[in-house]
Amino acid sequence: MSTILSGANKQQLAEIAGYIGADFGIIDDAGHILFYNGETDENSFEEELVNIFTELQNDDAFSSYEAMQFEKNGFMFEDVTVDSDETIFMFVKPNVSDNENHTNEIKAYKNILALAAHGFRYRESQSSKDLINIFKKLLIEGRRNVTEEQIEAVYGDFMANASGYAVVLVTLNIVSGTPAGDSELICRILQEIFGVDEGFLIIPIDYARTAVICPLKEEITYDYIMEYANMVKNTLLLEAMVETCVSVSSVTSSLMNLNNAYIEADKAKNIGLIFEMTDNCLEYNKLGLEKLIYSIPIDACLRYITETFGEGFIQDKSAKELLNTVKVYLENNLNVSEASRVLYIHRNTLMYRLEKFTKMTGLDCSEFDISMRIGIALLILQYIENKEPALLNKI
Repeated sequence: MSTILSGANKQQLAEIAGYIGADFGIIDDAGHILFYNGETDENSFEEELVNIFTELQNDDAFSSYEAMQFEKNGFMFEDVTVDSDETIFMFVKPNVSDNENHTNEIKAYKNILALAAHGFRYRESQSSKDLINIFKKLLIEGRRNVTEEQIEAVYGDFMANASGYAVVLVTLNIVSGTPAGDSELICRILQEIFGVDEGFLIIPIDYARTAVICPLKEEITYDYIMEYANMVKNTLLLEAMVETCVSVSSVTSSLMNLNNAYIEADKAKNIGLIFEMTDNCLEYNKLGLEKLIYSIPIDACLRYITETFGEGFIQDKSAKELLNTVKVYLENNLNVSEASRVLYIHRNTLMYRLEKFTKMTGLDCSEFDISMRIGIALLILQYIENKEPALLNKI
């Protein structure tokens, strides 16, 4: 994976090159050139740099490779990595004379390189903070507090070939007594999964939520995003030891509409928690009936429960047991033997409960249209129980 330098980075580096007056640039940790400004042919120059870093990586005794600044084969290198999972180096090949000023010239180049690296790291750090803050605002507040010019300034290099965007939301399952997890570690793991060089942005929202902004291109389809989103839950459990809920929005055509995509991803997460879904990844577009029920006003849900089961049924002391029996019976395709096995009861006991349910509600589970109505009512009941359980006392 190669680091991508933004237009602002390259402009800054071009200005630095003008002051240095020597072969100068940025390379990755394999010696490949990310930016170059000099008179020597770039291809032959890169070949020389790749050979240097191959030698360094194969030489266990060369500890200077791990230093912030080091020299090798007439080059000076300085680590300028900022908030990245890949190390990058600034380099310069000094133009020095062979006279008595040689030592002073080398020292001057070292000082210039150190100063240039410090400026680059500072600006890169500020750019990273600006990018996160701008996209965090765009996700949470929408377009009213973010302009297209701001987006272009921090993300313009990745917008040209994008046909749309989706949001993957990773939410920690926080329960009493459970540690919140290391948000920085989670962000690093997400960077490894999605790859920032393709324009994916990892945006920490708060201690529990992290959003991944995913650009869609010819080679990055929605199915591609879903494939990687499905890896997140298990990867974070194994590497960060945290339980998470992962949800994905539908596709939006514009970055300025990311707030809508974020709302969809957050809604998918809420639906998954309310209906106790165990999927590795909750896709907003495929939530179906649960998404429809989630959008129904709570008063209408209460009325549906009363109309379906009748007045007072929910308050009956046997209602919970009967409803659980009916639920398992429906989940097992009206198969008495399978349902009784799952419930660990005799089939006669199951039949007795089903008959009792029919007597109390007037609903025969064995009839297809009625079983569908009961199934919807059970989902609505689960929705109310997990969202506003106190309202069940009213029906």
